[in-house]
Formats: sequence, C-alpha cells, structure tokens
Amino acid sequence: MVSYIDTSVIVAAIDKGDRRNRDAEKFLLREKEKIISPLVIAEVFSVISRNLERLVTELDVDLEDLPTVIARLSVRRYGLKIIYSFDRDFTIFREVPVEFKLAFMLAPKLKLRTLDLLHISNAWNFKMNGHGVDEFATLDGGILERAGKIEELTGIRVIEP
Repeated sequence: MVSYIDTSVIVAAIDKGDRRNRDAEKFLLREKEKIISPLVIAEVFSVISRNLERLVTELDVDLEDLPTVIARLSVRRYGLKIIYSFDRDFTIFREVPVEFKLAFMLAPKLKLRTLDLLHISNAWNFKMNGHGVDEFATLDGGILERAGKIEELTGIRVIEP
C-alpha cells in the first residue's frame, strides 16, 4: 500500500496545537510507503511562513530559514518520498503537465478547490505511472466529503488519519 499524503496531514503533525496532531503524527510514523508531490512542499512552506510566530516560540533561529528547516525535517522524520512528474500531454490549451490535464477532467465531477483538485490529480497520475498509490490521506473536509466519488473516478481510497 502506498499513501499520497495531503498537506493537511503534515501540517496537523507539525502543529502541536492542532487537535488532530497526535492522530496525524501517529499516522505519518507508520511503516508504510508515503509519497508527496512538490505541491505539498510548497503548501507546507506557505502554511509555516504564515504561522511562524504561533508555531515557533522561544527558538533562537532566523525565522526566514525556518520554513525550509521544518519542511526538510518533516520529509525526513515521516519518511515521505517526493515524486516529481514531468509528463506532458496535449489539451485544448496545448501541451500541459499531465496532472493539470487530469485536473481539467476531474474538476466538473468533483467541484473541489484548485489545490485540492491538483493533489487528487497528482495522486492519480502517480497511480497510473506505477507508483502504487492506493490511498489518499487527508484531513480536508471538502476532499473527505467527496471520498466516494474520488475512489469511483480514480480507484484511490480517501482516508482520514
């Protein structure tokens, strides 16, 4: 089994003040292959950057460097494997990354926010390219509400840690 890990799970594990912190951390520390896309890293940087003062108290480090440090430590601590897809395909908009083409196909059926849709399409693309993705771990309510439809369309089971 391979789990695509949504940003929400990593952020909950990092944020000791999150009510889901223990569950997220326990899930991420399981002995199971876990993969993420560069989109997850970008979101982790964004969330940490916006919440530095709340997440970090009494640390003697340059706060500008902290998002990088936390993101790298999270990837290492939780054994997350970063997968990059450079596949391209043709659409009515010319050549685009495959995950965007998949997002175009899923958008009218799932009606998710853009980044959520891109996470689902990344996971689906990884599954189709032999990375064995069969789970999508998230704490995002919008994705969880559409779990059945996502599994029907992609064959990937959505789970909540």
